[in-house]
Amino acid sequence: MCKDMSPLEKAIQFHGHVCPGLLMGVRVAEFAMHRLGVSADVNEELLAVVETDSCGVDAIQAILGCTFGKGNLIFKDYGKNVYTIASRENGQAIRVAQKFRNSRTPQSQRYRELVCKGPLTEAEAAEKEELIALLFEQLMSTPFEELFEWKEIDFEFPPKAGIFNTIQCTRCGEGVIDIKATETARGPVCPGCLAENGGR
Repeated sequence: MCKDMSPLEKAIQFHGHVCPGLLMGVRVAEFAMHRLGVSADVNEELLAVVETDSCGVDAIQAILGCTFGKGNLIFKDYGKNVYTIASRENGQAIRVAQKFRNSRTPQSQRYRELVCKGPLTEAEAAEKEELIALLFEQLMSTPFEELFEWKEIDFEFPPKAGIFNTIQCTRCGEGVIDIKATETARGPVCPGCLAENGGR
């Protein structure tokens, strides 16, 4: 990914298209960088806890550099557009929550209908493009405090991501990191095989 891209361009390239959810994530990421006085993560200095698996998380990954692979993106499956961004360097953390009343406008509802509809007519495709242009302007120009609530919080930083040994599951034969395997009478078993066999 080109380092000279703007945060918005990075997010769009990573996500593949522009949509309202991605734009909300862009706003959160840019706010976090400004408020915490940080730049994109290089070596797990930043940590993001996301409470959704929606489009906005791609902006967090692309702009802040918090990813599953680096171990500094933690997913909590709460279905809430809430993001906690923390800086190890300065020991600060903020929690940002999207305001509910701003998540349902007539334009966003219509856009959602068109996205979910499937194949669109030519007129509907044009309407969708007009709506995303309108929503883009609204979401990127609305003052942050009208879209989100945020606060500084105390945050307990987890250890940085570790490197673990890979061992072989005695049931499926696939490799599994040792801390995820369960020792059984037959030897180490991966979580998938353990679940299939009722924990035995």
